[in-house]
Amino acid sequence: MITVLLVRHADIDLPPTSADPPLNATGRARAEALARMVGPAGVTAVFTSTLTRTKQTVASVGVASRVMPGDVAPRIIAGEFGDVVLIAGHSNTVPEIIAELGVATPPVIGETEFDNLFLVIPGAAYLPLKYATEIRGAPCPPVAD
Repeated sequence: MITVLLVRHADIDLPPTSADPPLNATGRARAEALARMVGPAGVTAVFTSTLTRTKQTVASVGVASRVMPGDVAPRIIAGEFGDVVLIAGHSNTVPEIIAELGVATPPVIGETEFDNLFLVIPGAAYLPLKYATEIRGAPCPPVAD
């Protein structure tokens, strides 16, 4: 069974000060939280856009990322990239990919939403989740090497 984990890049300063802003401090903490959350899932492939913020979001996952090809969804469904694929995209591209994976009503991601994690079983199931940078008000511990 193929599982796809999709996130919008982690937090950046809004409004952006450039066309390719890096993650801010909260975004870096969120990226660490993402790595802790998906690390045990056995991620076999990681895809990003060409922009810095998506690459930084998945840098701690421990699997080398590559730029997402335009035809990624059919190739994921065909099993070309293994059983667990992680994609870091943007508020407009993540819903598009979720739709291409067979979800009839993909989510709308707001400009200030950086905490969504979408779990998709292509053609079968879709589960929207949230992930945090804190646990009970305390910062999440860093990912161990």
